[in-house]
Amino acid sequence: MAEEFLSQEEVNLLLQALGKEEETKTTVTHKEVKPLDISTLEHISASRIAGLELILERWVSSLKRSLSSVMVSIPAVLKEGVSVVRFSEFVSQLPFPSAIGFFNVHPLRGVSMLVLDPRIIYMTVSSLFGGPPKPYKIEGKEFTKIELRIVQKILEICYRELEEVWNTVMEVKVIPQGLETNPSLLTIARPKEKFIVLKLLVSLEGSEGYMYLAIPEESLDPYKEVLKGITELRSPEVSNKLLQALEEIPLNLEVILGRQKIQLGDLLNMKVGDTMILQKGLREPVEVRVSGVPKALAFLGQVGKRKAIKILRFY
Repeated sequence: MAEEFLSQEEVNLLLQALGKEEETKTTVTHKEVKPLDISTLEHISASRIAGLELILERWVSSLKRSLSSVMVSIPAVLKEGVSVVRFSEFVSQLPFPSAIGFFNVHPLRGVSMLVLDPRIIYMTVSSLFGGPPKPYKIEGKEFTKIELRIVQKILEICYRELEEVWNTVMEVKVIPQGLETNPSLLTIARPKEKFIVLKLLVSLEGSEGYMYLAIPEESLDPYKEVLKGITELRSPEVSNKLLQALEEIPLNLEVILGRQKIQLGDLLNMKVGDTMILQKGLREPVEVRVSGVPKALAFLGQVGKRKAIKILRFY
């Protein structure tokens, strides 16, 4: 059988086909790879920490009453929202000047911030001196000494109220650390550090300004479970159930008729029918104890055939 040979043209076509096939196999589509920044992922949400929500709600309610002492009129304080923001992003949005009070909430780690919109300061000063609480042009203007005193007064009130409401959930101490009016000079945290920011709208006779409370997210990590658990116990339904359960607990009620010191020998020689003279008179009040704890004073008496006591006063 005669051998069949490929012509040069057929060989060239075959090589071209093989080259295209190899090229097709080795072709790789390169897609843009974006690095994952773990710090951008949500860590904790304030709305999921019920204890923190309780603290913030109570703080907002208390400010409506307490700020009236410095703002003359009673302001409206509305909660606009809670968000998680990086330190650099938060600071970059603040105008100059801003009243930025920074403080510690011991034993929490990190430094928290309380920021007052300059419009709040200007409308407070105007209202304090009898004018309309309408803010004037604020861009680039430094606070005066009088305005700084107003700032300090407002911060003191806010710190005091924050400590008071926080202590209803867990014991803390708010410790002021300083005041800054230029946001660009603030270096209390790393640029990427996350803060839980509460935004409040403060209105006074038609004029408005913003207030911000910023708490380092990491500072709440060790206390998340505590904050969650305490609030659940404080919910109305759970509180009522606990109260009902407590009301059914049996307690020992004791009435102390009197006391007397005697010697051991006299006690050993005591017989049925012996008389012991007490220090209290028949008409003197006696001590009432509940489970061994002194709770009240009462008079001895009788109702029908039973001995009784009449409560005089509670301790």
